[in-house]
Amino acid sequence: MFKTFKILEITLLTVCLILCLYFIIASFNGEFGVSAKYHLLAKEKVLANELNTINKETKIIKNRIKRLSNTSLDLELLDQQARIILGMIGEEEAIVF
Repeated sequence: MFKTFKILEITLLTVCLILCLYFIIASFNGEFGVSAKYHLLAKEKVLANELNTINKETKIIKNRIKRLSNTSLDLELLDQQARIILGMIGEEEAIVF
């Protein structure tokens, strides 16, 4: 009886150690572990930078739209857009190839 109690104790201790080791490893490398947290924080920084870039581009585009609206027409911007989109040149300008 003492021998079976010893075997049961050793088996139970081994199972508890294996479970503890599993949970320790999972807490660092698991789906919700420490490494996943730092990976998500790094991804958040990258996405925040991308959002800032997109917001700046949006402000620039809204400014151009405002400057080309019917209420306030910026002739320099209109000239620049005509040159870029239509390939137009001024009357006093010459194209050199």
